[in-house]
Amino acid sequence: MKTTLPWLLRREYWENRGGFFWAPAIGAGITLLLTVMGLITAEVFRKKFTGDIQIGIPLKRLTERLSETELQTLGSALDMALFSMSGLLQFILFFVVFFYLLGALYDDRRDRSVLFWKSLPLSDGSMVLSKVLAAALLAPILSTLIAMVLQFALLILLSLYVLFHGINPLTVLWGPVSLLNVWGQMLANVPINALWALPTIGWLLLVSAFARSKPFLWALLVPVSIGLLLNWFDLLSVINLEYTAYWKHVVMRILLGVLPGSFPLHLAVTDPSILVDGADLQNVTSTFGWNLMGQALASLNLWIGAAAGVAMIALATRLRRWRDEG
Repeated sequence: MKTTLPWLLRREYWENRGGFFWAPAIGAGITLLLTVMGLITAEVFRKKFTGDIQIGIPLKRLTERLSETELQTLGSALDMALFSMSGLLQFILFFVVFFYLLGALYDDRRDRSVLFWKSLPLSDGSMVLSKVLAAALLAPILSTLIAMVLQFALLILLSLYVLFHGINPLTVLWGPVSLLNVWGQMLANVPINALWALPTIGWLLLVSAFARSKPFLWALLVPVSIGLLLNWFDLLSVINLEYTAYWKHVVMRILLGVLPGSFPLHLAVTDPSILVDGADLQNVTSTFGWNLMGQALASLNLWIGAAAGVAMIALATRLRRWRDEG
């Protein structure tokens, strides 16, 4: 296991590098391009509507007398902007990992390559574990590193823009922004997201190992159909069930768990007061972000879901061992 697992992880990367690396890299390039276009558009319209008459307050005059509190608020806004700029990469990562897991065990059976892998001295456990680690850690780490490069490039781009307006970027950008804090939170989110995503990883691998065809429909329709059935029972008053808990604690966890940072979304749905209490802009990217991670780790929901995910992964491993398409 110790010697084969790194090799298996490299294999997963090289077979899926289009999704693991190039998809987020292209997404980062698109984000950077859109930002350049936005800055150019803003500058063109500013000159078009002002002409020779200076309408409004120039950027240099607007930023040269900022107080300490205003600089802190600006820094928090910049932190939030950096987080939001990686949003496209997060959605790309969600779809990449979701469909990677659906095909992880299904594709081996469909193209009969499973027979080749079973002929090698590799256990089913190591094969499935390599796919779990690729989805839970390898792909998110690569996406996070690309997002960090994107954020640094965006700050360089904004620095050139404010320099063009005669503003010192060290004062209004690099000083207020908490780049190391942002990067620290992004990296710390990776293992927490991995734990949170275990139910989704387990469910998708289980479907991938079980389904003879159309694993996407199996993965989606089974939990959704059960939820609709519970809603119908409640509508008819046949069984008095708290069906909303099923949607929040089961469907969201097994379908959306691989969405990066989905635990704040889940906390917002189950306990909206958590996000309302932390709505202060100056705390969102400092203490509030770290507090959310602590609340996620202290949540019983996370550990129950992780246990269920591990159980489904074990069942998927066993199904891979005995499933036969022939």
